[in-house]
Amino acid sequence: MFAVLLVIGATAHADEVRGAWVSAWSKGYLTPAEADATIAAAKKAKINTLFIQVRKTADAYYNSQIEPKAPNLAADYDPLAYVIEKAHAQGIKVHAWVNVCRVWIGKALPDGPDHLVNKHPEWLNKDSTGANKAADGMFIDPGVPEARDYVVSVISDIAARYAIDGIHLDYIRYPGKDWGYSEEALARYRIESGTTGKPSAGDPKWCEWRREQVTELVTEIRSSVLKARPKIQITAATIAWKDCAPNFAACGPHYLVYQDWCEWLSQGLLDANVPMNYRNDSSSKDAAQFRAWLNGFTRWNAGKPTYVGIDIYHNSAKGIVNQIKAIRKYGLQGFSLFSFNDLPERTAIVAALSKL
Repeated sequence: MFAVLLVIGATAHADEVRGAWVSAWSKGYLTPAEADATIAAAKKAKINTLFIQVRKTADAYYNSQIEPKAPNLAADYDPLAYVIEKAHAQGIKVHAWVNVCRVWIGKALPDGPDHLVNKHPEWLNKDSTGANKAADGMFIDPGVPEARDYVVSVISDIAARYAIDGIHLDYIRYPGKDWGYSEEALARYRIESGTTGKPSAGDPKWCEWRREQVTELVTEIRSSVLKARPKIQITAATIAWKDCAPNFAACGPHYLVYQDWCEWLSQGLLDANVPMNYRNDSSSKDAAQFRAWLNGFTRWNAGKPTYVGIDIYHNSAKGIVNQIKAIRKYGLQGFSLFSFNDLPERTAIVAALSKL
Protein backbone atom coordinates (compact mmCIF):
# COMPACT_ATOMS: atom_id res chain seq x y z
CA MET A 1 0.00 0.00 0.00
CA PHE A 2 2.82 2.45 0.89
CA ALA A 3 4.45 1.95 -2.51
CA VAL A 4 1.13 2.63 -4.22
CA LEU A 5 0.71 5.88 -2.28
CA LEU A 6 4.19 7.02 -3.31
CA VAL A 7 3.37 6.39 -6.96
CA ILE A 8 0.13 8.35 -6.66
CA GLY A 9 1.90 11.18 -4.82
CA ALA A 10 4.58 11.41 -7.52
CA THR A 11 2.06 11.60 -10.35
CA ALA A 12 1.07 14.96 -11.82
CA HIS A 13 -2.48 16.15 -11.36
CA ALA A 14 -4.32 17.92 -14.14
CA ASP A 15 -4.36 21.13 -12.10
CA GLU A 16 -0.63 21.09 -11.29
CA VAL A 17 1.00 24.48 -11.83
CA ARG A 18 4.04 24.07 -14.06
CA GLY A 19 5.51 27.53 -13.77
CA ALA A 20 8.58 29.43 -14.88
CA TRP A 21 10.03 32.82 -14.02
CA VAL A 22 11.32 34.88 -16.96
CA SER A 23 13.54 37.73 -15.81
CA ALA A 24 14.34 41.10 -17.35
CA TRP A 25 18.08 40.60 -16.80
CA SER A 26 18.69 38.62 -19.99
CA LYS A 27 17.09 37.54 -23.27
CA GLY A 28 13.61 36.11 -22.88
CA TYR A 29 10.97 38.65 -23.88
CA LEU A 30 12.88 41.90 -24.47
CA THR A 31 11.83 41.74 -28.13
CA PRO A 32 8.82 40.10 -29.81
CA ALA A 33 11.09 37.42 -31.28
CA GLU A 34 12.48 36.56 -27.82
CA ALA A 35 8.97 36.39 -26.39
CA ASP A 36 7.80 34.11 -29.22
CA ALA A 37 10.73 31.74 -28.59
CA THR A 38 10.09 31.65 -24.84
CA ILE A 39 6.38 30.95 -25.26
CA ALA A 40 7.08 28.22 -27.80
CA ALA A 41 9.58 26.61 -25.42
CA ALA A 42 7.11 26.88 -22.55
CA LYS A 43 4.40 25.20 -24.60
CA LYS A 44 6.73 22.33 -25.51
CA ALA A 45 7.78 21.93 -21.86
CA LYS A 46 4.12 21.89 -20.78
CA ILE A 47 4.65 25.06 -18.76
CA ASN A 48 1.22 26.52 -18.00
CA THR A 49 2.18 29.64 -16.01
CA LEU A 50 4.77 32.31 -16.78
CA PHE A 51 5.93 34.80 -14.15
CA ILE A 52 7.10 37.72 -16.30
CA GLN A 53 9.28 40.33 -14.58
CA VAL A 54 7.68 43.71 -15.21
CA ARG A 55 9.38 45.74 -12.47
CA LYS A 56 13.08 45.05 -11.96
CA THR A 57 14.56 48.09 -10.18
CA ALA A 58 11.77 50.67 -10.03
CA ASP A 59 11.56 50.57 -13.83
CA ALA A 60 8.84 49.34 -16.17
CA TYR A 61 8.83 46.46 -18.64
CA TYR A 62 5.38 47.59 -19.74
CA ASN A 63 3.82 50.95 -20.58
CA SER A 64 3.76 52.52 -17.14
CA GLN A 65 2.00 55.73 -16.20
CA ILE A 66 4.16 56.03 -13.08
CA GLU A 67 7.71 54.69 -13.52
CA PRO A 68 10.31 55.11 -16.29
CA LYS A 69 10.34 52.52 -19.05
CA ALA A 70 13.34 50.20 -19.05
CA PRO A 71 16.06 51.53 -21.39
CA ASN A 72 16.71 48.16 -23.05
CA LEU A 73 13.27 48.11 -24.72
CA ALA A 74 12.16 49.58 -28.04
CA ALA A 75 9.95 52.62 -27.51
CA ASP A 76 7.00 51.05 -29.31
CA TYR A 77 7.23 47.63 -27.62
CA ASP A 78 5.13 46.68 -24.59
CA PRO A 79 6.51 43.31 -23.41
CA LEU A 80 3.74 42.60 -20.94
CA ALA A 81 0.94 43.24 -23.42
CA TYR A 82 2.69 41.17 -26.07
CA VAL A 83 3.36 38.20 -23.79
CA ILE A 84 -0.22 38.23 -22.49
CA GLU A 85 -1.63 38.12 -26.01
CA LYS A 86 0.69 35.39 -27.28
CA ALA A 87 0.75 33.23 -24.14
CA HIS A 88 -3.00 33.33 -23.62
CA ALA A 89 -3.44 32.15 -27.20
CA GLN A 90 -1.43 29.05 -26.19
CA GLY A 91 -3.41 28.48 -22.99
CA ILE A 92 -0.57 29.76 -20.78
CA LYS A 93 -1.31 32.07 -17.85
CA VAL A 94 0.72 35.21 -17.26
CA HIS A 95 1.55 36.68 -13.86
CA ALA A 96 3.17 40.11 -13.56
CA TRP A 97 6.31 39.64 -11.46
CA VAL A 98 7.13 42.75 -9.44
CA ASN A 99 10.25 43.45 -7.39
CA VAL A 100 8.56 45.31 -4.56
CA CYS A 101 11.16 46.67 -2.14
CA ARG A 102 14.41 46.43 -4.06
CA VAL A 103 14.63 49.52 -6.25
CA TRP A 104 18.21 49.69 -7.46
CA ILE A 105 21.40 47.66 -7.85
CA GLY A 106 24.88 48.80 -8.77
CA LYS A 107 27.50 51.25 -7.52
CA ALA A 108 26.32 54.33 -9.41
CA LEU A 109 22.90 55.87 -8.82
CA PRO A 110 20.33 55.66 -11.62
CA ASP A 111 20.22 58.29 -14.33
CA GLY A 112 17.30 60.69 -14.33
CA PRO A 113 15.72 62.75 -11.55
CA ASP A 114 12.40 60.89 -11.85
CA HIS A 115 13.76 57.55 -10.70
CA LEU A 116 12.48 56.69 -7.23
CA VAL A 117 15.99 56.50 -5.74
CA ASN A 118 16.74 60.07 -6.81
CA LYS A 119 13.27 61.51 -6.28
CA HIS A 120 12.60 60.05 -2.83
CA PRO A 121 15.87 59.23 -1.05
CA GLU A 122 13.99 59.59 2.25
CA TRP A 123 12.13 56.37 1.43
CA LEU A 124 15.29 54.29 1.19
CA ASN A 125 15.98 51.63 3.79
CA LYS A 126 19.02 52.17 6.02
CA ASP A 127 21.05 49.97 8.28
CA SER A 128 21.97 50.93 11.83
CA THR A 129 25.02 52.88 10.61
CA GLY A 130 22.97 54.97 8.18
CA ALA A 131 24.13 53.19 5.00
CA ASN A 132 21.49 52.70 2.31
CA LYS A 133 23.19 50.13 0.07
CA ALA A 134 22.84 46.50 1.06
CA ALA A 135 24.77 43.62 -0.45
CA ASP A 136 21.94 42.96 -2.89
CA GLY A 137 21.00 46.55 -3.68
CA MET A 138 18.96 49.50 -2.47
CA PHE A 139 15.54 48.92 -0.92
CA ILE A 140 12.64 51.07 0.13
CA ASP A 141 11.77 50.90 3.83
CA PRO A 142 8.39 49.17 4.43
CA GLY A 143 8.17 51.19 7.65
CA VAL A 144 7.60 54.38 5.62
CA PRO A 145 3.87 54.64 4.73
CA GLU A 146 4.49 56.97 1.77
CA ALA A 147 6.84 54.42 0.23
CA ARG A 148 4.24 51.71 0.72
CA ASP A 149 1.55 53.86 -0.87
CA TYR A 150 3.73 54.48 -3.89
CA VAL A 151 4.49 50.81 -4.49
CA VAL A 152 0.84 49.91 -4.04
CA SER A 153 -0.08 52.48 -6.70
CA VAL A 154 2.44 50.99 -9.15
CA ILE A 155 1.16 47.44 -8.67
CA SER A 156 -2.54 48.27 -8.74
CA ASP A 157 -1.99 50.27 -11.95
CA ILE A 158 -0.63 47.12 -13.61
CA ALA A 159 -3.59 45.08 -12.40
CA ALA A 160 -6.08 47.69 -13.62
CA ARG A 161 -4.69 48.04 -17.14
CA TYR A 162 -3.47 44.58 -18.12
CA ALA A 163 -5.39 41.31 -18.49
CA ILE A 164 -2.98 39.43 -16.25
CA ASP A 165 -3.84 36.26 -14.36
CA GLY A 166 -1.83 37.19 -11.28
CA ILE A 167 0.39 39.61 -9.43
CA HIS A 168 3.62 38.00 -8.23
CA LEU A 169 5.53 39.76 -5.44
CA ASP A 170 9.30 39.46 -5.07
CA TYR A 171 11.82 41.18 -2.76
CA ILE A 172 8.99 41.93 -0.38
CA ARG A 173 11.18 42.01 2.69
CA TYR A 174 14.03 43.81 4.43
CA PRO A 175 17.60 43.41 3.11
CA GLY A 176 18.68 41.79 6.39
CA LYS A 177 18.52 41.81 10.18
CA ASP A 178 20.27 45.17 10.62
CA TRP A 179 17.92 47.19 8.40
CA GLY A 180 14.85 49.37 8.89
CA TYR A 181 16.58 52.42 10.35
CA SER A 182 15.30 55.14 8.00
CA GLU A 183 14.43 58.32 9.87
CA GLU A 184 10.67 58.13 9.42
CA ALA A 185 10.47 54.44 10.28
CA LEU A 186 12.43 54.98 13.48
CA ALA A 187 10.24 57.95 14.43
CA ARG A 188 7.08 55.90 13.91
CA TYR A 189 8.46 52.99 15.91
CA ARG A 190 9.36 55.22 18.85
CA ILE A 191 5.88 56.72 18.93
CA GLU A 192 4.10 53.37 18.61
CA SER A 193 6.36 51.54 21.08
CA GLY A 194 6.81 54.37 23.56
CA THR A 195 10.57 53.94 23.44
CA THR A 196 13.48 56.28 22.79
CA GLY A 197 16.85 55.87 21.15
CA LYS A 198 17.86 53.39 18.49
CA PRO A 199 16.75 49.79 19.04
CA SER A 200 19.29 47.03 18.57
CA ALA A 201 18.83 44.80 15.53
CA GLY A 202 17.89 41.86 17.72
CA ASP A 203 15.40 43.68 19.95
CA PRO A 204 12.31 41.39 19.90
CA LYS A 205 9.79 44.27 19.78
CA TRP A 206 11.71 45.98 16.99
CA CYS A 207 11.94 42.72 15.04
CA GLU A 208 8.22 42.14 15.37
CA TRP A 209 7.42 45.73 14.37
CA ARG A 210 9.44 45.32 11.18
CA ARG A 211 7.66 42.06 10.35
CA GLU A 212 4.37 43.89 10.82
CA GLN A 213 5.44 46.58 8.34
CA VAL A 214 6.04 44.02 5.60
CA THR A 215 2.78 42.26 6.37
CA GLU A 216 0.97 45.62 6.22
CA LEU A 217 2.49 46.22 2.79
CA VAL A 218 1.21 42.84 1.56
CA THR A 219 -2.20 43.66 3.03
CA GLU A 220 -2.35 47.01 1.25
CA ILE A 221 -1.24 45.50 -2.05
CA ARG A 222 -3.90 42.81 -1.86
CA SER A 223 -6.68 45.25 -1.04
CA SER A 224 -5.78 47.63 -3.86
CA VAL A 225 -5.13 44.96 -6.48
CA LEU A 226 -8.40 43.15 -5.84
CA LYS A 227 -10.31 46.39 -6.25
CA ALA A 228 -8.66 46.84 -9.64
CA ARG A 229 -9.10 43.21 -10.76
CA PRO A 230 -11.22 41.17 -8.32
CA LYS A 231 -10.45 37.66 -9.60
CA ILE A 232 -6.69 38.02 -9.84
CA GLN A 233 -4.34 35.59 -8.06
CA ILE A 234 -1.78 37.08 -5.68
CA THR A 235 1.39 35.10 -5.06
CA ALA A 236 4.88 35.80 -3.74
CA ALA A 237 8.39 34.51 -4.34
CA THR A 238 9.26 33.83 -0.73
CA ILE A 239 12.47 33.07 1.14
CA ALA A 240 13.51 29.55 2.12
CA TRP A 241 16.97 30.34 3.45
CA LYS A 242 19.05 28.30 5.91
CA ASP A 243 17.86 24.96 7.23
CA CYS A 244 14.18 24.30 7.67
CA ALA A 245 13.66 24.51 11.44
CA PRO A 246 10.89 22.65 13.32
CA ASN A 247 8.97 25.92 13.80
CA PHE A 248 8.66 28.81 11.37
CA ALA A 249 9.81 31.46 13.86
CA ALA A 250 13.26 29.82 13.84
CA CYS A 251 13.49 29.88 10.03
CA GLY A 252 15.49 32.35 7.96
CA PRO A 253 12.61 34.29 6.40
CA HIS A 254 11.17 35.10 9.82
CA TYR A 255 14.28 36.26 11.68
CA LEU A 256 16.66 37.33 8.90
CA VAL A 257 14.50 39.48 6.59
CA TYR A 258 11.21 39.78 8.55
CA GLN A 259 9.17 38.05 5.87
CA ASP A 260 6.43 36.18 7.72
CA TRP A 261 4.98 34.33 4.76
CA CYS A 262 3.52 31.71 7.10
CA GLU A 263 1.33 34.44 8.61
CA TRP A 264 0.46 35.82 5.17
CA LEU A 265 -0.92 32.43 4.18
CA SER A 266 -2.81 32.08 7.46
CA GLN A 267 -4.40 35.51 6.96
CA GLY A 268 -5.33 34.75 3.37
CA LEU A 269 -3.11 37.53 2.03
CA LEU A 270 -1.60 35.18 -0.56
CA ASP A 271 -3.55 32.84 -2.82
CA ALA A 272 -0.48 30.67 -3.28
CA ASN A 273 3.11 30.54 -2.07
CA VAL A 274 6.08 30.25 -4.45
CA PRO A 275 9.03 29.62 -2.11
CA MET A 276 12.51 29.78 -3.64
CA ASN A 277 13.90 26.41 -2.57
CA TYR A 278 17.17 26.83 -4.47
CA ARG A 279 19.08 23.67 -3.67
CA ASN A 280 19.97 20.83 -5.99
CA ASP A 281 20.46 17.09 -5.79
CA SER A 282 24.20 17.14 -6.53
CA SER A 283 25.04 16.58 -2.86
CA SER A 284 23.26 14.59 -0.20
CA LYS A 285 23.20 17.63 2.10
CA ASP A 286 21.48 19.87 -0.46
CA ALA A 287 19.06 17.12 -1.43
CA ALA A 288 18.12 16.62 2.23
CA GLN A 289 17.65 20.38 2.76
CA PHE A 290 15.45 20.62 -0.33
CA ARG A 291 13.18 17.89 0.97
CA ALA A 292 13.18 19.21 4.53
CA TRP A 293 11.75 22.47 3.19
CA LEU A 294 9.16 20.52 1.18
CA ASN A 295 8.07 19.03 4.48
CA GLY A 296 7.92 22.53 5.97
CA PHE A 297 5.78 23.79 3.11
CA THR A 298 3.26 21.03 3.82
CA ARG A 299 3.02 22.20 7.46
CA TRP A 300 2.84 25.96 6.91
CA ASN A 301 0.59 26.37 3.88
CA ALA A 302 -2.68 27.11 5.75
CA GLY A 303 -4.54 25.19 3.06
CA LYS A 304 -3.15 27.34 0.23
CA PRO A 305 -1.27 25.91 -2.80
CA THR A 306 2.54 25.83 -2.88
CA TYR A 307 4.45 26.07 -6.15
CA VAL A 308 8.03 25.25 -5.25
CA GLY A 309 10.78 27.35 -6.86
CA ILE A 310 13.54 25.28 -8.46
CA ASP A 311 16.95 26.68 -9.42
CA ILE A 312 18.06 25.62 -12.89
CA TYR A 313 21.44 27.38 -12.94
CA HIS A 314 23.16 24.97 -10.55
CA ASN A 315 21.10 21.99 -11.57
CA SER A 316 20.80 19.46 -14.36
CA ALA A 317 17.75 18.42 -16.35
CA LYS A 318 17.82 15.11 -14.48
CA GLY A 319 18.11 16.88 -11.12
CA ILE A 320 15.17 19.14 -11.95
CA VAL A 321 13.03 16.14 -12.87
CA ASN A 322 13.99 14.43 -9.60
CA GLN A 323 13.00 17.53 -7.63
CA ILE A 324 9.66 17.80 -9.43
CA LYS A 325 8.96 14.19 -8.56
CA ALA A 326 9.81 14.95 -4.92
CA ILE A 327 7.44 17.92 -4.94
CA ARG A 328 4.67 15.67 -6.20
CA LYS A 329 5.52 13.02 -3.63
CA TYR A 330 5.00 15.55 -0.84
CA GLY A 331 1.60 16.43 -2.26
CA LEU A 332 2.46 20.01 -3.20
CA GLN A 333 0.63 21.69 -6.03
CA GLY A 334 3.32 22.66 -8.50
CA PHE A 335 6.70 24.19 -9.24
CA SER A 336 8.34 27.17 -10.90
CA LEU A 337 11.72 27.22 -12.64
CA PHE A 338 14.25 30.01 -12.15
CA SER A 339 14.66 31.06 -14.78
CA PHE A 340 13.26 30.23 -18.20
CA ASN A 341 15.21 32.85 -20.14
CA ASP A 342 16.93 32.12 -23.46
CA LEU A 343 19.96 30.38 -21.96
CA PRO A 344 21.88 27.22 -22.94
CA GLU A 345 20.24 25.24 -20.12
CA ARG A 346 16.76 25.74 -21.55
CA THR A 347 16.99 23.29 -24.44
CA ALA A 348 17.77 20.25 -22.26
CA ILE A 349 15.19 21.27 -19.66
CA VAL A 350 12.45 21.65 -22.27
CA ALA A 351 13.26 18.21 -23.65
CA ALA A 352 13.08 16.64 -20.18
CA LEU A 353 9.87 18.40 -19.15
CA SER A 354 8.14 17.57 -22.43
CA LYS A 355 8.23 13.91 -21.29
CA LEU A 356 7.24 14.54 -17.68
